[in-house]
Amino acid sequence: SYPVFAPEANMKRLARIRAHPARLAAPRNPSKGGAPALAASLPAVAWMAYVIHGDEMSGSDASLAVAHHLAAGTDVDVKELLDNEIVIIDPLMNPDGRDRYLAMLAQNRTAQPSVDDQSLLHNGFWPAGRMNHYLFDMNRDWIFATQPETRGRIRAVNEWNPHYFMESHEMGSQDTFLFMPGREALNPNLPENIRKWETRFADDQGKAFDARGWRYYTGEWNDNWYPGYSSSWAALRGSIENLYEQAGIATDAVRRPEGTLHTYREAVHKQLVSSMANLTFLAKNRKEIVGDFLAEKRKCVGPDAAVPASTFAVLPGANAARFRQFLDLMSIQSFDVLAADSAFKASGKDRLGREIKDHEFPAGTILIPSRQPLARLLLSMLEFDPRMSAQFLTDERRELLRFGRSRIYDITGWSLPMLFDVEAYELTGDPPAGAKALKPLAPPAEAVANPDSPVAFVLNGADDASVAAAGRLMERGVWCRVADKPFQFDGRDYPRGSVLITRKDNTGFSGDLVEAIRAVCAERRLLATGIRTGMGPGDLPDLGGEHFVLLHKPAIAIVGREPIGPYGYGEAWYTIDHVLGLRATYLDAQSLGGADLRRYNVLVVPDGGGDALKDKLDTLKAWVTGGGTLIAIGSSAGALAKEKDGLGSTRQLPDVMAKFDEYRQGIVREWEGRQATPDPEKTWSFAPPADVVYPWMIGESGDKPSDDEIKRRDAWRALFMPEGTMLAARVDDRSWLTAGCGDYVPVMYMGGQVL
Repeated sequence: SYPVFAPEANMKRLARIRAHPARLAAPRNPSKGGAPALAASLPAVAWMAYVIHGDEMSGSDASLAVAHHLAAGTDVDVKELLDNEIVIIDPLMNPDGRDRYLAMLAQNRTAQPSVDDQSLLHNGFWPAGRMNHYLFDMNRDWIFATQPETRGRIRAVNEWNPHYFMESHEMGSQDTFLFMPGREALNPNLPENIRKWETRFADDQGKAFDARGWRYYTGEWNDNWYPGYSSSWAALRGSIENLYEQAGIATDAVRRPEGTLHTYREAVHKQLVSSMANLTFLAKNRKEIVGDFLAEKRKCVGPDAAVPASTFAVLPGANAARFRQFLDLMSIQSFDVLAADSAFKASGKDRLGREIKDHEFPAGTILIPSRQPLARLLLSMLEFDPRMSAQFLTDERRELLRFGRSRIYDITGWSLPMLFDVEAYELTGDPPAGAKALKPLAPPAEAVANPDSPVAFVLNGADDASVAAAGRLMERGVWCRVADKPFQFDGRDYPRGSVLITRKDNTGFSGDLVEAIRAVCAERRLLATGIRTGMGPGDLPDLGGEHFVLLHKPAIAIVGREPIGPYGYGEAWYTIDHVLGLRATYLDAQSLGGADLRRYNVLVVPDGGGDALKDKLDTLKAWVTGGGTLIAIGSSAGALAKEKDGLGSTRQLPDVMAKFDEYRQGIVREWEGRQATPDPEKTWSFAPPADVVYPWMIGESGDKPSDDEIKRRDAWRALFMPEGTMLAARVDDRSWLTAGCGDYVPVMYMGGQVL
């Protein structure tokens, strides 16, 4: 729920008023002439969103002052403002984070006011208050909608289609105040009218600050490239965006270098003045702003649309859980999604940029046309290869060469089809004739097929849900096996990673085995198929052989707190607790040395835990040798990837600079082992080959560079490593880690370890 402010007459017809912006936001018949008149008569809609980062305090307190002023104000300015617009206030987007941070403030409060911003009072402690309960940064979540808070807000914004959207933040306490417009890099899908209005709002907001002698700025570090921030997402929907970044004052005041005190009261005042200035400016320019909103939407649809005609085609795959997730995201974003009612041919490119021509697509292919009311947001989320301007590339390279830093704020790549790893194509032109609106996907008609099977039940390992189902079944006391090789039973093919529950393994199960399987599979929208034979045809594995590995009930521990990174911990916590739905123990990294690890067979060390592992290596080695599974992520994995004082065979790049030939040879052997086809004539020849071609020597010339030269080259190349990107990584098709993957998997790189 959220407060809505409007005159009494408008409040009485609020539902009808809300329907009108929705009509303008989705002009299905752009040639009809009634919309401009409607736009001229409508109030503008403002969405004022405060404090998505819970430790950025001043915005929420300012929102209460804004609400009071609008509700209780009787002066002419307030009346004129509300006569021209509807104001929606979201006063606190992150109550979990704010509550956590307020508790820290209370815990660190002193009798004497602290004005040193390095004090614990002004900074909190692990994990601070920035993130929500599961430690997600919700200001990166608008295009992913993983968190319930985000999903609720997306639904509400989709209902109202605001013309103006503001998000309130705080930044470093020695800073001043930032607002839009942002600087390059700019998302190429950002509507032209948004940039125009950002500048005009900024000019007006600057005057309000000038009148009080407050310092401020625009641009500088604030680019507008990533579409998943609150206001960026809204701008790509068609809302004029604004971002407030007030110097963070947690409580009392902070002393600045010139000796002045920047008070919390002043921080709240700046957020309040900014809010009222923007709302007043919106009211004064209502007709032009709503008219521009309609004009922009008309550029997205119809035969004369400015948006190029293209279609994203997504093929349904065996991974039903992930496919449902993808379609759920398309639905919650309110995108138009169609399905092909028959097979068709089309040209375009795949997600690796490879051209396809007259490619055959089957009936049932999911089709998402670019020409639709939310075209700008759709393209920014789905396109495979968004590109920055040539000028930005020049500026970026110069910045890297001179100062060794990127101009990108924090996120570079995010293509949704890649992150979901669905088979997707970007086709030229509109969807084929006959494509119809996609109907909601129905769950499997039954959770267990062939329930009277005397042998076993199979969960298809291509489906992500099979992992969660196996975990839930084992928690109920069911013994499960996993296939490490593709197999075929009863004429059906199953991939490696598929889960089997055999009758023989579970003779001691105390309950009804089939009912237990049915309950878990129904919960996970998964089908368990009973098989009547464990004999695999030909060389395919049989059920009693070595390729069906017995699993053990997971006893999971996750390491958290300092020095673990809060984001990495939150990801592991959320995945195991929420996505997989499994119980786990959450350990304090500082107490890891005294923990009895024999209670656990899985230990997860998220990113940032390298220091916590240094004096625990002997303990961990003994535990792993005894059968424990250690999952270390990011820099924690890096801390273990050592020749000495490490675990496993993984190594970091700087540590193997002098061993490139050895690693390159291993890669070539792996590749040749998949691709090589021997020549029978040469194989059975009585004479040895006259010439031997060594694959790892192909393309090489000259002497091998010295170790020092290799390091110099690596240091130079490292300057230009992207801040974040998506890599197409080939996978080892014999490793259990890659079960459920195709020939390659999209991998995220974020300036540190790849995985």
